[in-house]
Amino acid sequence: MPKILVVDDEAHIRELVRLYLEDEGLDVVEKSNGADALDYVENHRVDLVILDIMMPKLDGWVLYKKLRELEDMPILMITAKGETGDRIKGFKLGTDDYLVKPFDPVGLVLRVKALLKRFRIAASNVIKLGDISLDRKSYQVVI
Repeated sequence: MPKILVVDDEAHIRELVRLYLEDEGLDVVEKSNGADALDYVENHRVDLVILDIMMPKLDGWVLYKKLRELEDMPILMITAKGETGDRIKGFKLGTDDYLVKPFDPVGLVLRVKALLKRFRIAASNVIKLGDISLDRKSYQVVI
């Protein structure tokens, strides 16, 4: 199952994103600042990062550059900075997608799925919990 890292200093935004992505069978890790997020990525596998720009300790622009130095993974920026200049800066840096707050959570899920597909990261329909497998497509539970 793909692991998504959500980095935002606003707890309610992280929770909203987590709930919608977990509902789609994705594994979500939350971090409240750029420094903690960078530390996590340096020590764990992450398939996609959703990050805010305005954060404490390490802002999204700096975190983005450091993540790109580590590995090539899809990065989706979500931010209140919706001015054209900020969008241009994000895309010139190389972000894979840019979403302005407030955003539609369903639209976010669609963007995440498209990025995973584009990067060929398979979102599994089978969720494994120990010896139990849940098939989300056929609604079967196998022990």
